[in-house]
Amino acid sequence: MHFESTAFTVMCWKQAPFLRLILPFLAGISIQFYTALPPLLWLCTVVVCTCCAWQFRYLPVQWRFKQAWLPGMLLQISVAGSGALVLYKADTRHQQGFFQDNRTDTSLVLLQIEEPLQPKARSFKSIARVIALFIQHRWVPAKGNLLLYIARDTMPPLLTYGNRLVVRKKPELIRNNGNPGGFNYLQYCESQQLYQQLYLQATDYYKLSGTGGSVINRWLLHARDYCLSCFRRYIGAGPEAGMAEALLIGYRQDLDKAVVQDYSNTGIVHIIAISGMHLALLYGTLLWCLRWLPPGKWAGALKAILILGVLWGFALLTGASASVLRSAVMFTGITLGRFILERYSSIYNTLAASAFLLLAYQPYLAIDAGFQLSYLAVLSILLFYQPLYELWNIKRKWMIILWQMMSVSLAAQLMTTPVSLFYFHQFPNYFLLANLVAVPLSTVIIYGEVILLGLSPFPVLAAFAGLVIRFLIFAMNSCVRWLGTLPHALVMNIHCSLLLMICLYSLLAGITLWWLSGWRPGAWLAALSLWGCLVTRAVWLARVQQQSKIVVYNVSAYTAIDCIYGRQARFIGDDSIWQAASAQALLAARNEMGIHAGVPNGFLQHGHYSCFYGRSLLIIDSILPQKVTGRKLQTDYILLTHNPRVDISQLDSLYDYRLVIFAANNYAKRILRWKQACEAIGHPYYVVGEQGAFVAEIR
Repeated sequence: MHFESTAFTVMCWKQAPFLRLILPFLAGISIQFYTALPPLLWLCTVVVCTCCAWQFRYLPVQWRFKQAWLPGMLLQISVAGSGALVLYKADTRHQQGFFQDNRTDTSLVLLQIEEPLQPKARSFKSIARVIALFIQHRWVPAKGNLLLYIARDTMPPLLTYGNRLVVRKKPELIRNNGNPGGFNYLQYCESQQLYQQLYLQATDYYKLSGTGGSVINRWLLHARDYCLSCFRRYIGAGPEAGMAEALLIGYRQDLDKAVVQDYSNTGIVHIIAISGMHLALLYGTLLWCLRWLPPGKWAGALKAILILGVLWGFALLTGASASVLRSAVMFTGITLGRFILERYSSIYNTLAASAFLLLAYQPYLAIDAGFQLSYLAVLSILLFYQPLYELWNIKRKWMIILWQMMSVSLAAQLMTTPVSLFYFHQFPNYFLLANLVAVPLSTVIIYGEVILLGLSPFPVLAAFAGLVIRFLIFAMNSCVRWLGTLPHALVMNIHCSLLLMICLYSLLAGITLWWLSGWRPGAWLAALSLWGCLVTRAVWLARVQQQSKIVVYNVSAYTAIDCIYGRQARFIGDDSIWQAASAQALLAARNEMGIHAGVPNGFLQHGHYSCFYGRSLLIIDSILPQKVTGRKLQTDYILLTHNPRVDISQLDSLYDYRLVIFAANNYAKRILRWKQACEAIGHPYYVVGEQGAFVAEIR
């Protein structure tokens, strides 16, 4: 049995050559992303390794026999170097004509809106492409994208996809909030090739006549608008219409936040996002619809053209997310092999090939959470579904179907859990029940929406279909909401570092090799990985028990400070923040720092003056006193928050301090004036909104 399983593993490895390419290619991308080595070094590495592997064939036979592993190793290094070069080349900052290289304060910028405006709380958001810069009395072509925000009260004229604007305003760098354990927004934007942003009022831009953009994109936007109008007309407003839009075409602007939270709490938020499940349903439907075509070369080619046209059209219509692209590329390979080449390839090879092609086209997908979860879920199902299903021998047909669905959910959860814990720090205990309810219902709803679009020319029939769909969505949302309210439905605040995630995957790999392949060293790998998990957790607990710090968080509109000692924290600031969305940033930071409960000792507070283990902090949120009543107040830090009318020079006459901190909730113009005053007198300052959260370690 051990020999057969090992032979089967080796055979699968040989039949999947892209598995041997994707691993070093992904390693090269990761190394370049985190180290940013010079491209010349990678180019020399690729050339030298490739030449050495080529020359290996001319060595004596006995040398080639003894060192047979060497050419493969050299080629693996070459592939890794190629991945690093692809990532370097994909960065628009390294391409000639990048607008930031030529940007001056007085130049005009010609922009083109690249996607429909998305409504936000106080603005509309879009992505704009830089077309040209006006430098030295002439327009100079440029390239690059930036984030564009248009104030809500200054919309006329209405801006749409393809509109061109002339802007006279300096773009600002996109910054990360720097809160401990917070979402790295800067890294996310960099993965989208976005490095700067613009916030425009009505007087900051001029709309040119005519439009640009792609004809295909315009057609796709018209198709999307048609679908939206049908759903809103026949399904109605409210959470049901928003869910219908998200399920079929991936439009998430109308989704109810409470509904999204319910699906997140039960671990089935993937139902809302357009994923591989949607393309699998579409692919199966297309095969069923085209089954009447006779077998033959020309019929196969026609099937392939129709299937690929519909699949890629749907992928582009829904926004071409990472999971959709993965499925589209996979089904493209399967379709070409089945109907054009008349060959069936290893599913592992098809999966690895799709990942390789997507990363070669857009290497920044490697750090996309959706890309990672999508591929891990598919790989996990391929590896574990059959072994899990065979654990229980069932006779009744309805139980077989139920157990198949449960096996798929369990299999997908195995390899996605570690990365989910790393990103989201929570685990839904009832994910299995939620999947059993939501997957069948969402499948019926998706087919129902397609039928609704087909019946849209017939208002009576379309209205009836819309009523049925609305009821099904309401039932699905209600069931998911009920599951989320059950006791212990969600385990929150799970700390999982990058090292712990690696140990968990190593543990899973060891168990898999021992269980599926019968490889006995896999048991030792699993035991060693389990020990690594325990050590990693113990080291983290020891570190957080010894921590002592003051943290001024980077949150807009609020004052938020934590005085931390060990696993206890004392909060200073606006208590209303805990009822706002900004509280998520504080909770994530406390989870990262291991804050459990309780108030630390050694904390003293008198009004706006606080002292914590020898460090003092003064909060100023209003005007300063007119004169000094005694000697200067001694303090380590002064925090200016909520836009106080303060003259920096007056601070020196009232207080003896080491550092002045400008909170993120102050006006930008006022912060600029304070910075200039501090630089004039040579006094150190810290701008939370620009430099990230302020963290003062106390020893």
